[in-house]
Amino acid sequence: RDMQDTFWLKPNPVSSQIYPLRTQNTAVDVRIMQKRKPPIRAVVPGHCFRNEKLDATHEAIFYQLDGFCIEKGISMSHLIWILDHFAKKIFGKNTKIQVRPSYFPFVEPGMEMAIKRSGKWLEILGAGMLHPVVIKNMRLDPKKHQGFAFGMGLDRMAMIKYGIHDIRLFHSCDLRFLNQFRKSN
Repeated sequence: RDMQDTFWLKPNPVSSQIYPLRTQNTAVDVRIMQKRKPPIRAVVPGHCFRNEKLDATHEAIFYQLDGFCIEKGISMSHLIWILDHFAKKIFGKNTKIQVRPSYFPFVEPGMEMAIKRSGKWLEILGAGMLHPVVIKNMRLDPKKHQGFAFGMGLDRMAMIKYGIHDIRLFHSCDLRFLNQFRKSN
């Protein structure tokens, strides 16, 4: 992310160091990769902060969900199967998915996934096979170990699932809005 897209905490009075607020969950993913040996499978939820122009589909604070898997014999077909299964569990068993090429610096090849809603394709996440350099940086042989990763905004998933047209409502503290998500007894 660019400097202007990032929120920064005020400088530490002792060290004058400034700290960025997390713009994505990747830093947590890396810590998991450093602490574990393959096979590694993880799902990482977390708050993210971005200096966005606020509107009905963009919020400065949102939840992101990353997932990744690193082990021998993993392929793009495994990734697509998992994402298709996820989409059907969240949006219904008849959900149709579409994958198309996209660029993300840490995966190769990269892809976007869309679901069909009301006759239109709606992008819901980015994903791809982990770049061989990422695998090498874990001190693994990319010829033996492969991996995939995906990331999505959970607030946007909820917007799609529940037909919510303004992402800002999630952080509005409006009980009339929030109470619709109470678990019924």
